[in-house]
Amino acid sequence: MGSQSLDYVTLDVFTQTRFAGNPLAVVKVPKSLSVTQEQKQRIAREFNYSETTFIHERAEEGTQNHWTIDIFTKDREIPFAGHPTIGTACYAFGDLARDNARTPRKGKFSIKAGPVDLVYENERASASIPHNVRLHQATLGLPELYRIQPALHTLKRNGQIDLPPKFPVFSIVKGMTFPLIQLPDLDALGALSTGSEMAEVELDEGWCDLHGLCYYYVRLPESEDGTVNLRTRMIKGILEDPATGSAASALTSFLSIQGRYAEGQQIKYCITQGVEMGRKSDIRLTITMAGSGVIGNVTLEGSAVKVMEGRVYL
Repeated sequence: MGSQSLDYVTLDVFTQTRFAGNPLAVVKVPKSLSVTQEQKQRIAREFNYSETTFIHERAEEGTQNHWTIDIFTKDREIPFAGHPTIGTACYAFGDLARDNARTPRKGKFSIKAGPVDLVYENERASASIPHNVRLHQATLGLPELYRIQPALHTLKRNGQIDLPPKFPVFSIVKGMTFPLIQLPDLDALGALSTGSEMAEVELDEGWCDLHGLCYYYVRLPESEDGTVNLRTRMIKGILEDPATGSAASALTSFLSIQGRYAEGQQIKYCITQGVEMGRKSDIRLTITMAGSGVIGNVTLEGSAVKVMEGRVYL
């Protein structure tokens, strides 16, 4: 056992109920210790969560409520992800800054995708999501969809559903790209399954690989206040994610662009994900338009609850 160690906590994100939502490991990196990116990757692989974040102790007193964080999956560092941002913000304000959560607190993360403005209030964090949206020329066609989700082909052959010939492929930032697959009802959403096949789509030149991610959604009736309600699932081969803030940000940005809303208009979304996994997650987003078809701000909101804490030895 090494003499150097790092404190960590695990949280369930986009929920206030333990053992629901999306698990996240948050590792605290003190100023006194240098941790390489390779070491971070090994730690993330050891946790075996969809993402692990590393929050660096503030370098100076003048940087209050300003933290640098790194986000790792089990096999790579990524520029942005939604549930790590929200979960780490809840930890940073609730534990590190020891805020009482009764009045709004503001802060900032520095991540690879850019600066992220934060607000923490009533034990919920909201984050202004960095975005460089792109609707790719390529689409996901029905044959490819049927290859990765044969149950949908069966429903189509039986006349139970009708699907369009192709589906859009949309990026919220480089490295975070998703085919956005609208399904007609919750029965079709429930028929999806994990498997060995992953989607393959060639993105526009200069954009990162797709990584096999697919985001499926069903539109539900709107709330009385106009909030757009969606049920979603994120599947990548044999893996399913109970809450995917980056995909939710991509989907709501895409829908807002397609809606042709006016400049300054705000569209609120409530996304429920993870139901089929038994890990229900509640994701909130607000899209502010900078013009017709132009995204101004993407604000992601959610809560998190601590589950475990301990120490990682290097």
